[in-house]
Formats: sequence, structure tokens, C-alpha cells
Amino acid sequence: MIDCVTLSTNHHFDYNPIYRQHQLRYQSIIQRQGWEIPTVEDMEYDGYDNPAAYYLVKKDAAGRAIGVSRLYPTDRPYMLQQSFAHLVSKTELPSTARVWEGSRFCVEKSVAPEMRKRIIQEIVIGYLEFSLMKNIKSIIGVMYPPYWRNIFVNSGWDVEWMGEIHRSEEGHKIIAGNLVVTQEVLNRVRKITGIHEPVLNFGNAEKEAIAA
Repeated sequence: MIDCVTLSTNHHFDYNPIYRQHQLRYQSIIQRQGWEIPTVEDMEYDGYDNPAAYYLVKKDAAGRAIGVSRLYPTDRPYMLQQSFAHLVSKTELPSTARVWEGSRFCVEKSVAPEMRKRIIQEIVIGYLEFSLMKNIKSIIGVMYPPYWRNIFVNSGWDVEWMGEIHRSEEGHKIIAGNLVVTQEVLNRVRKITGIHEPVLNFGNAEKEAIAA
């Protein structure tokens, strides 16, 4: 299962998932990838970690986050718009509650390859379940080209490129993409991954989260 949590629902889980996902992000983004972004007490964070953010968190039996991603609406300032607008040349930057930004997709490096694959697939399905629940028509984001392929394309979700490949300040190749959300896409991803059961868990706040 993938826990879907916000600042307002974090207390409905027994392992503090928001704290845990900040820890995994620090390990993945700061320690492994060497990004120059804010940290505090071995947690990575930015200005989009606020009450509007939703977090998808996969935990292990010890309550540690082993897979995470963040979803954020584009009807307010967001990362692609504010920091990576130069990556978008083939379309307009969205500003609507029906388009959200996905970011901070991280998986614990020590997990076995088959478990890593399963975590990625569950989070991808979590994106789609969440989006259909919230009437979101697409998810945009910035990633390394291999990440787009290994995470989304290999799961059955095609990417529409929003511009050309550029290099980040750290020297990595990055590109902006758009993922169109439909029930047909979810059906295809379920068929390819073999994950047919719902993956999202809202803790003790499930009814509250669905109604929001």
C-alpha cells in the first residue's frame, strides 16, 4: 500500500510519514545526487512542502519510508514554473487545479531490485488513483530522461515532452514532461504491472481525504 498524507492528516498515521519522507529525500537527493538545496537535521525540504502538498509514502515493516513522491497543484506558484520555466518551450505553463506537479520521486537504494520495481509501480498507480479521485487531467514535472523512462514509460504511462533536454546546475540532463491522466491509462498500467488492487491508503482519515 501507498500512504497518501498531508499536513492535516499526518496524525492519522502511526509512524509520522511526512517526517520519514523528508529523511528519505535527504538520503536520495542530497547524499546520493548532490543537489544544492535546503536541509535541516538530515531532512531535505523546499518551499513547496506546505499544506497544499500531498505525499505518497511507501513504508517498510519498521516504519521507515522506502519510497516517496510529492504532488502539488499548479493553481499557485510551483517548482517547474518558478525554477525550471526555461525547460518549457512546446506548450504553456499550466495554472489550474486540474494540473498538478509531481516531484521528489525517491526510492531507498538498499531495497532489492524486484522490490524497487514494485515500489515504483505502486507509486505510479498511486499518481493515477489520486488524480482520478481529484479530477486531475495531467501531472507535470522535471526529471532525468532515464527516470521518465524507467518510472513511467516502462509502467505503461507515456510522457509528452514540454521542451528540450537541458542541463541542471549540477550538470545532470533534465527535461520537463506531461503525463495525461485517464482511466484507460490506469487500466494499461495495471495490466503491465499486474497490480490490480487499489494501492492508496488514507490511514484513519480515509473518508475525510476522499471527500476533500
